[in-house]
Amino acid sequence: MRKTWVALGLLAVMVLGLAAMAAEPVTVEFWHRFSERHNETLETLALNFEALYPGINIEWVYQGSYSALQQSINGAVVAGEVPTMTIFYEDWIPAVADALLPLEPYFSTAETADIIPGLLYTDMLTVPFNKSIMVLYYIEDYVPVPPTTWQEFYDLCVANTVDEDGDGQIDRYGTGLRPAANPEQFLALLEQNNGTILNEDWSAVTLDNEAGVEALEFYASLAPYAWVTSEYLNSNIGYVAMAIDTSAGFYYWNSAAEEAGLTVKTAVLPAGKKAASFIQGTNIGIFKDAPAEEVAAGLLFLKFLLEADNTAFWAMRTGYLPVTLSGLESPIWTDYLAAHPEVVASSVMMPVGVGSLPHPNYGDMRGALGTMCEEILLGAETVADALATAVAEIASLLK
Repeated sequence: MRKTWVALGLLAVMVLGLAAMAAEPVTVEFWHRFSERHNETLETLALNFEALYPGINIEWVYQGSYSALQQSINGAVVAGEVPTMTIFYEDWIPAVADALLPLEPYFSTAETADIIPGLLYTDMLTVPFNKSIMVLYYIEDYVPVPPTTWQEFYDLCVANTVDEDGDGQIDRYGTGLRPAANPEQFLALLEQNNGTILNEDWSAVTLDNEAGVEALEFYASLAPYAWVTSEYLNSNIGYVAMAIDTSAGFYYWNSAAEEAGLTVKTAVLPAGKKAASFIQGTNIGIFKDAPAEEVAAGLLFLKFLLEADNTAFWAMRTGYLPVTLSGLESPIWTDYLAAHPEVVASSVMMPVGVGSLPHPNYGDMRGALGTMCEEILLGAETVADALATAVAEIASLLK
């Protein structure tokens, strides 16, 4: 631990010393794709950091869409013209892993343990930043008390699938499922059942083991009581009684509910064998071939962003969630929760959340999972056949 602090201390001394001698401050170039509504929060974080380190300037550089950002990152690595740091989705990282600075030597044991466990990867080439999590949305008018178990969820789905006017058409479904667009609904159930897509060393597919089959069969059992769609589930708010969806969508769920004269609330996901949920969003990495003084300054800024009050401030202002355990306990965050009860469920779920598989072919694996889920829910394939096809496709992506 002492070596960690010494290493970071030496870097801090170096960057501040170089900045003091230079005519201009050290500039940290930070690539991102956050929308304009986040600009004020980004600038506030930068200004607060620069007040602590006057020799460092944070330059936020917008890169357009996520696909444009990924292309820019890959192109910069090939050209040898990298920024100081950037945000990544997990499956982008393997393609540029050799260009990233291993972060573990610069983190103490306590700092590493503070990061949400499900977001900490063994190689630690990145750390989490903007994250949302799957929670249960429920229309209180139809579901006064949210379910806490899979069985309760199933029973409420059945009870709330109704033909109210007797015309032979379903007027409200118990839940909504977006199989192709949002296989994370299934992946949350898979995690709750102790299932995985791959084994630990990524050498074999484990999706079709007992845990995986059981989770998929439960998911399939919801089909008769689910609005199966590619649309956003809040786009027809009175059509579903409850649904698993991302916490980042609360604004849209709430706006739709208010317009329809309904009340929407959030709850932790009904638990399977364990409580768990699925976390989405990006991480931050630093390029090791950036100028040494920029790498040092980037490390200082990275650790600044992970401080409890700063990750809580970012979450409070953006609709994301703190990415450290101490951030979840920050007075900034607990005061925010007291005023915003709709965020409590997502905050409670964060310590038991897991992130996307950081495999380089995860995007294609996710596509195979989405197809599997869609074919099952639409009745095009049996669970066994759709699962076998998905397993074969995912296995081919391991080679």
